[in-house]
Amino acid sequence: MAIRSISRSLLTRVLSVYFILTFLVTCVQIGGEYFDTKNTLLAELKNQQHTFNGSLTRSLWEFNNPQIEAIAEGLIGIPAIAGVLIRDDAGNILIQMGETMAIDSLPKKPSEGMMLPERSGVFGYFSTLVFEFSGHSTKVGDVTLFSTRDIAIDRIKISLAFIIGNAIVKSTFLLLLFTLAFNRMLNRPMRELTDQIRSFRLDNLDSSRIRLHDQHDNEFVLIEQAYNQLIDNIEDYQQDLQRSQQKLEMANRQLDEQNAILEQEVARKTSRLSQVMLDLEQRKNELEMRQEKLEREVSQRRAMENTLRQSNQRLESSLKTLREAQDQLVESEKMASLGGLVAGITHDVNTPIGISVTASSYLREKVDSLELALGDKSLTQAQLTKFIEESRDSLSLLDNNLQRASELISSFKQVAVDQTSDAIRDINLRTYLQEVIQSLQPHLKKTSHEISLSCAEDIDIRCPAGAISQIFTNLIMNSLLHGFDGQREGGIIEISAELDGEQLRFRYSDNGKGLSEEQLNRLFDPFFTTKRHQGGSGLGTHIVRNLVVQTLHGEIDASSEPGKGLTYQFSFVVEPLLNS
Repeated sequence: MAIRSISRSLLTRVLSVYFILTFLVTCVQIGGEYFDTKNTLLAELKNQQHTFNGSLTRSLWEFNNPQIEAIAEGLIGIPAIAGVLIRDDAGNILIQMGETMAIDSLPKKPSEGMMLPERSGVFGYFSTLVFEFSGHSTKVGDVTLFSTRDIAIDRIKISLAFIIGNAIVKSTFLLLLFTLAFNRMLNRPMRELTDQIRSFRLDNLDSSRIRLHDQHDNEFVLIEQAYNQLIDNIEDYQQDLQRSQQKLEMANRQLDEQNAILEQEVARKTSRLSQVMLDLEQRKNELEMRQEKLEREVSQRRAMENTLRQSNQRLESSLKTLREAQDQLVESEKMASLGGLVAGITHDVNTPIGISVTASSYLREKVDSLELALGDKSLTQAQLTKFIEESRDSLSLLDNNLQRASELISSFKQVAVDQTSDAIRDINLRTYLQEVIQSLQPHLKKTSHEISLSCAEDIDIRCPAGAISQIFTNLIMNSLLHGFDGQREGGIIEISAELDGEQLRFRYSDNGKGLSEEQLNRLFDPFFTTKRHQGGSGLGTHIVRNLVVQTLHGEIDASSEPGKGLTYQFSFVVEPLLNS
């Protein structure tokens, strides 16, 4: 995009106004000169008429036509006179020489002297000729002397040249003066300021500072000070950012260490569980062999009963060990899910805290500036008012972001406590589900998937809130990881809940890639996953089923087709509160 120079635009506008004013003044001067010259010519016509009036009147009285013609020729020879019109007392034209007006333009009534306005570039002076004889006055005719616009312009040529030349000289001088002034006071410092700003380097802020030359107490000095202050602020912000990054890296390292410990624990317990299952299978085979042996050796049944009883006891012990290992593995899966929430919420909390730190630093700088102004007694009402407005804006920004961080931490705290506890407490179902969804926003904001919640606002119940939180956390994460696998947008999750007496019914559905019939039949089996080699544990839906059936004593069902998403429907009994 073409850049228009401010100085050129300003100079063009100033000079345009000046040229217009100069043109108008010059036109007024030319007009004034013209009208002065025209009045002078009219005065000369009047004087010439007075000079020849007596002799011309007598010649008309005596009907001396040769004398009248001689007088007319003498008048027409005067430079100021362009035409002569002489008429007798009856209005008949006796003499008409040079440029004259039409007869109907002349006055109808006698007049001792009348100036005729300009028409078609011709103007004149009219006078009635009266002969005095024996005390009687007799009109003998009239005479009109004419002059033209060309004669007037010819007289003022020198004045016109001086006026136009004066205007050209003044305009040229002013153009040069303004051009030099704008170049020195605006173009040069603006170009120097632009070159220094273009050399800005974030990795070398000290060399990026503006240092203008030959500028004293003007707007460019204010720009220089403001820009250098901005660089100082950037340096402070970089230092704060480095400290925050160090703290964040330390927190991430600690989180990675915890995740590694959890993964090792899960791997160790999985290995132990596999060994237990192998032992169980081996003992099952032994039991079958012994049963076959019992069938073949009926006679030795009593002797083998004790051995079989011992084997059954060992089998029960193994099953108990298997259940304990399974419970530990489920608990590890819960902790791993909680670790993911911690990582996500840490990043989201850092953003409003960072903005709050920035607002606090800015407010501290403004307070320091106000203190300096108060100390040197240069504080003005305008500065104080501006400080109050900026302080209100900074405090509003600080309050909003700290409130946002508080809401994130509060939501995460409640969800995290619920997921690690089986306590029964009173909740508003819609508010609680919104808190669970809010705690998963770090995973959702990386995509454009949408979660639609349909739940009445007056459903207040008493139930194990942690179980509900764990159920929807696993369902939403399964939709993001499996249903919308590789999909960044277009995913829709719909959650609906309704209370029918004491029966709380849920419907959860997504529009993901769905499951085949074989996969659907094994959906709630432990360790079944569609991402066996991508880190999937296969315990998410199994945990959901155990929570609904065992913890909440309810029922759950799932339906799906390839390409048509996955739908869960489950319900359980709750205790509605009296004020619901």
